[in-house]
Amino acid sequence: MKVIEITEIEVKAALDVAKSEEVKNVLVALFCKGEKKPTPTLDDYTTIRSYDDACAALKCSPIDEKALRSAGVRKGIIALIKLETISQALWGKNYQPKPDASGSSRFYFPWFALWTEREIKETEGLVYIPVIDAINNRAGFGYAYTDNAPSPAYASVGSRLWQESREKAKYFGQQFIELWFDYLMFNVKKVQE
Repeated sequence: MKVIEITEIEVKAALDVAKSEEVKNVLVALFCKGEKKPTPTLDDYTTIRSYDDACAALKCSPIDEKALRSAGVRKGIIALIKLETISQALWGKNYQPKPDASGSSRFYFPWFALWTEREIKETEGLVYIPVIDAINNRAGFGYAYTDNAPSPAYASVGSRLWQESREKAKYFGQQFIELWFDYLMFNVKKVQE
């Protein structure tokens, strides 16, 4: 039998890039014996690692996903409900995702790009996608826009999915990437590598 040595730094790096909760659980089971998963708390957003963690920190019951699906609620709406709960838990005890009266509040969103296989192959070097912030009346994902009517209408509205720091927005996007995919990519098929 061959012995494989892995450092703590390598295990942490693997946990950081793990795409699903199942993969993270396997890594923890294999390499973190004796280490306890941190108790989810509103005092430290990094302890919120799953939807269930967010519910535990907020002391609320998880949604009945099976009942929602049997009632015909699509996967994207269920993902949005979960993301809203997670967002509130990441904010912590000072949950206030709304701009102040002076318009000087700054909020941050996870920002994603969808690439085709051809675009990935043709891209040389690294591509940097910044975390987009919102100031004043710009509020991100939630908006209403109509055109080709007697008169066009456009309204920026607040989003319950923004965070108060770049770090939290980045964590929110990376840690919960599968939920974001389900929410944002209606009827798009995931391709496993």
